[in-house]
Amino acid sequence: MLFFRNEKVEVPSVRSQANTSKLFAQVIFKAEKHILELWERGDKFIPKEGFECPNSLSFDKSTGRGFYQCQPHFWQCYWSGGVKKSPEIKIEVFGQTYHIEALPNFAPISEYSAENRFYELVDGENFRNGLKVDLSVKEFPNKKWSVVLIDSCRDTFLPERIYGHGQTPSSREEDFIWDNFDRKIFIDKWYVSNQQINDWFLKINQGHRVIKNKSLWANPAELSLEEQHLYCKSLGKRLLSSHLFDAASMTPINLSDPLNPKVLRPQTPWQRDISKTFLGMARKNSDYQLTPLDCMLAQVEGCADKLFYSDSVSWMGMNYPLGFYPESLVNEFEPKLNLKRSSKFLPAASLSHELGKREYWNGTQPEVTSVAFRCYEEVSE
Repeated sequence: MLFFRNEKVEVPSVRSQANTSKLFAQVIFKAEKHILELWERGDKFIPKEGFECPNSLSFDKSTGRGFYQCQPHFWQCYWSGGVKKSPEIKIEVFGQTYHIEALPNFAPISEYSAENRFYELVDGENFRNGLKVDLSVKEFPNKKWSVVLIDSCRDTFLPERIYGHGQTPSSREEDFIWDNFDRKIFIDKWYVSNQQINDWFLKINQGHRVIKNKSLWANPAELSLEEQHLYCKSLGKRLLSSHLFDAASMTPINLSDPLNPKVLRPQTPWQRDISKTFLGMARKNSDYQLTPLDCMLAQVEGCADKLFYSDSVSWMGMNYPLGFYPESLVNEFEPKLNLKRSSKFLPAASLSHELGKREYWNGTQPEVTSVAFRCYEEVSE
């Protein structure tokens, strides 16, 4: 979280102003962890019955709590009174209780509502889409402190080690292994959502494309391959590559030995041999009945549609390695194999449900089956 100098109004005297400003700053700094918790773990503040924010965000039980983490619209919803009637953060300093609030100091976004915003999105030298907010303390009227909250919830670190690419090769000559030692690679945990591309549409002056139906905001964004590249580039990132996807989804044989040159290619994220999973059983038995646990591991045809749940997570924290939605990937070695086809649009018995299997996508969104995508970033030290 980045702090900027507090802005003050009306200076009664130099000494009293200095003392007041110092205490005001102490209160704000004491509240830092609570502010970060609301931003990064907004899901913890949602009551069982949900919330009511018709002008900010919709609540849907089929959408996991991960959607509300580092979520600008949840920040708007909370401070608008949609989560609790009297939103505030209480802090005790020197035996006295202080009440911190966010201020609706930012212009409305007409594509969302006519209400003033409790934030605005800003770019900095080392970040994109930071959330600038103004904080106040009820006991210190006419003072505010501007803060920029960074999206720390979106991606997950790919550990440095030796990895393989693709399925098990038929010979050593065809084997391809690589490593990311001394490289800091961060991969999006989730698909890019409609809510996220709405922010992009506004930034590139295409407000007419904003998806206003809030019930669709958690759904994967439907962009052409060209626009997927442009979106990731706008964040200083790139469209995810197939070898990074394989590294993130194929559990290493020995997590404690990153230098092990022996790289196995498991067929699923949770079991090396697919025949021992529900996917393998479905291939053998046409009458196989899906269980709730099956759908948690890989959402296939016949499973209820659920998004932003972390039930299907890989060994390093990436969600949806199999099933769910088809996913666009950049394949630097076999460019025509740029699609993970395994998805909820295919039955459990489909041979596409296997790590390393890819097909061709022409870059145009199909009418029935959406092609999702995610980004990655390589950070230089």
